[in-house]
Amino acid sequence: MKPRNLVGPLGPYLVSLGLWAALVGSARLVVGPALAPGPLAILLELGRLASSGELFLELGRTVVRALSGVFLAALIGSALGLLAGRASRTLKFTAPLVASLQSCPPVVWISLAMVWAGTGSAVPVATVFAATLPFVFSNTAQGVLGLDPRLAAVSRLYEVPRLRIFTKLTVPGLAPYWLAGLSTVLATGWKAAAVAEFMGSHDGVGARLYWSYNYLRMEQLHAWALALIILGLTLEALVITPLRRRAAALSVRGTL
Repeated sequence: MKPRNLVGPLGPYLVSLGLWAALVGSARLVVGPALAPGPLAILLELGRLASSGELFLELGRTVVRALSGVFLAALIGSALGLLAGRASRTLKFTAPLVASLQSCPPVVWISLAMVWAGTGSAVPVATVFAATLPFVFSNTAQGVLGLDPRLAAVSRLYEVPRLRIFTKLTVPGLAPYWLAGLSTVLATGWKAAAVAEFMGSHDGVGARLYWSYNYLRMEQLHAWALALIILGLTLEALVITPLRRRAAALSVRGTL
């Protein structure tokens, strides 16, 4: 691939990298080099963590915990959403509760998880599950309400098997809502997992941030923070954005 062809897709990331370096350099001038190491020192520390394998091990733990919470939320939230969407009255009465859960900050779930389960992997998994469950439930229920009832009525009239109705009618109709909800919970899940690790776990990127802060190891603190930012950008580019595009395409196709 020619260098000119690489500039297009890499341009925004190069600009962001330059802005990050400028921000770090400005902070270094304001608070001093002891609290704000330079960009080169941060990148060298990030490279050391990567070469030792510690970076990928801790990132892997954080990602696995986030995905575990998202999977549980998708499984249970979809099942509950399917049931609630078929009873609009139930959805109406549960709407305030769902809205309050959606606006609830992760620190509430972290505190409860630490009280009930102590510290460890259970805290970030439970936090991600609790933080993302309302989004999956709401999207699924809204998707069920958006299905054309006439198609279901015709299917019942011709005695189409329930399993076939579900696979050929319900699942395609809910796909845009599921994909949109999945993109949202993935974008939320890894952040909630990192915060939960910071407060209630002994490993993972969030925990490494805590220990770096606790011992004032500033190069490590900034390196782990940069690792989280890179993780977020990677998920956004490779997973979340394609999911949102697919959901939008399916929504447009469904309106034609």
